[in-house]
Amino acid sequence: MADEQVELASKDVFVLLGVSVPENLEIGTKRPEQGDTKDIENESVFTLDEDDKVHFMNVVEPLVVDVTPQDDLDNSSTDSLTKKEIEEQRWYNPTLNTGLEKSDFETLKSLLEEIKNTDPTKTLAALVKLKMEKILEGPYQNMFIALNGFKVLINILECNNEDCMENALIIVHEMSQHYGIQCALCKLDAVKPLINILLFKNNYNVKYLASETLQNIAKLRRGRKLIRLSGGIKIMVQMMNVSKHVLSMSLKNMNETNRATVGLMNCCAGTLRQLCRSLKSQKELWETGFVQLLSQLLNSVHSETQISIMSLVAECCRTRSEVVNQKTDIHIRVALKELNILQQVIEFLVSDSTQLAEKAAETILCMFDGDPVIYDILLKYKGMEALFKAIKKFQNDEHVMVLVITLLWKSSLNAKCRQVIERDPIVDFLMELLTYKFDDRVIGYAVATLSELWKSESLRGKLRLIAVPKYLDLLNTSLHSLVLAHVCTALGRASSDPQSMEMIDEAKGFRLIFVLLPSLDVDEFDKYEDFYEPQTIIAAAECLAMIVENTKFTLNPLKGMYEAVCDLVDLLTHKNLDFLAAVCHLIDVIATFEENLKIMVDAGIVENLANLVFTEHTNLRANLCKALGKCCTIGVTARRFSCQQVLDQLIKYTQSEHAVIRDNVPLALSGLSEDPFNCVRIEALGFVPFLKKCIHSNHPKTAMAAVNCLSNVRKASAAIGQYQECTANH
Repeated sequence: MADEQVELASKDVFVLLGVSVPENLEIGTKRPEQGDTKDIENESVFTLDEDDKVHFMNVVEPLVVDVTPQDDLDNSSTDSLTKKEIEEQRWYNPTLNTGLEKSDFETLKSLLEEIKNTDPTKTLAALVKLKMEKILEGPYQNMFIALNGFKVLINILECNNEDCMENALIIVHEMSQHYGIQCALCKLDAVKPLINILLFKNNYNVKYLASETLQNIAKLRRGRKLIRLSGGIKIMVQMMNVSKHVLSMSLKNMNETNRATVGLMNCCAGTLRQLCRSLKSQKELWETGFVQLLSQLLNSVHSETQISIMSLVAECCRTRSEVVNQKTDIHIRVALKELNILQQVIEFLVSDSTQLAEKAAETILCMFDGDPVIYDILLKYKGMEALFKAIKKFQNDEHVMVLVITLLWKSSLNAKCRQVIERDPIVDFLMELLTYKFDDRVIGYAVATLSELWKSESLRGKLRLIAVPKYLDLLNTSLHSLVLAHVCTALGRASSDPQSMEMIDEAKGFRLIFVLLPSLDVDEFDKYEDFYEPQTIIAAAECLAMIVENTKFTLNPLKGMYEAVCDLVDLLTHKNLDFLAAVCHLIDVIATFEENLKIMVDAGIVENLANLVFTEHTNLRANLCKALGKCCTIGVTARRFSCQQVLDQLIKYTQSEHAVIRDNVPLALSGLSEDPFNCVRIEALGFVPFLKKCIHSNHPKTAMAAVNCLSNVRKASAAIGQYQECTANH
């Protein structure tokens, strides 16, 4: 392969290096008489001598054979294009499908130059022309950003000419609806001039546009931070401090100024709602005294104002699971409860405005945060009656319906609220909702509410005749996880009634529920195919345990289901700890039947249970202790558990702060003590003082298990003593 040296002009060197060519560059030849010295006046001139030119190796022979047909060869080369041409081709190149023409690039460039003009008339004319361009199209916006168009417009926002500023703001406002533009505005710090417009300008139209633009910027996390740090929250709260006289006046009786004031207030509320996605912004909002304005704002006769304020309140109340140690309780939730604002919110549940009712339901739903005060508030201000009316009023609006039916279910968890529900005809309507067609979540929460009402003996007859058959139908037909979860819970409770249990048996309900449990592919040990969500499979496992317990263990429901019992043992390797706790409870129940226990031992239940003793999960520890004790009642299972070092971990359970764990430890020790070697270990590890305390437990099973374990330990100790005595005598 031959090669040759090719000389490059000096300007090409800069091009290859990727830097701009200096304007004062000269190409010269070395003159001996001058040498390397240069005149002082020419000191800034760069020269390249012949010896300084860079030589590159150029391959003459091709590396590959070009098979492209001659007609298809493209002889064009971007190397021959100037920088300006390359920039232009970037936007109007037809192959990129940008939808831009070469004239678009030239027009935008000239418009931006005209906008920079010091003559306001020319600037205004250019802005008007710019509004007529393709400013809402993505490619045009990208080109606008590349040509620093927003930098030009932001400078106009700070000028003294009202017309120029308003037209520039209109362009920024329209383009700010797009994510890329929002990022560009944050980068150029457009927040400060927009906030200054809110603070100093008297033109309400301009203020409205500035607030809406800030609302678009607030969709970004960085935008929310910039607005907060620039004092935007305090300024917008000031914009919302409108007199009660204006708020109580209908739009027909308002003058233009008052209408503009109310419109700006609603817009600022929307911006604050976006800002309150940040907990820091929420904190600053309440520190500015906004909560003092809530009552008068909610009493406004304008539905738009009420909706905007309720949307803001609902956003502040919303629980954020991704935020650790959320501190919103000290702000909005406490304020709503203490300042009697919830009374107004409850009234909105039956508002003619769907949006207002939806936001009111959202807000009240967030009040169920573990504080029982919310139940007293609902009862005091007739919130339950408002809920009954809302359910019937919005039964055809699925979004509101889901919220209000969820509220009813949450309320039914309280005994006093449940009594109000029992006395109302809403119970019949709830049973009709079991066939709701618009949203499965409504069915799910209707079932959940009726499941809570099962606690009322006066309603059980009606629920048995109407609700239970519908539960079984849903078990056969529904695929929605929420529906199936609550159906399982409802059937588990209904199984305490003999007649309902007969209906469940006739429909083969036990097997229908059992198939909801996930199936573990043993060949792929760590891969689970859970068709349903964790809440469903947990509810299914708990329901199965309740059914077996409520039948008083008269009949083994798993008889002849060998593979099902083996699958249940395999489920002890599942990753969900709540589900494992439910499975341990189910194993404790079905292990009452000896034939089930034999199958589970052969399937490896000893090893699977032993692997779980290291857990820190409270419910899993408690149910694991019960399962361990029950599985030790057959063969040499207790001896096998001793080989797994189970007792070394159980001693840690005795020091747990949770009473439910401590109360169940004797159940495990009672089963393990069936083996004499375990009895020795129990005494050596120091379980005896703990067991003596458990004898006086209020739980009969705990006390009985402790007595049984101590009895086995004494027997083992006596046997060992007799053996040592006999050995010594002989």
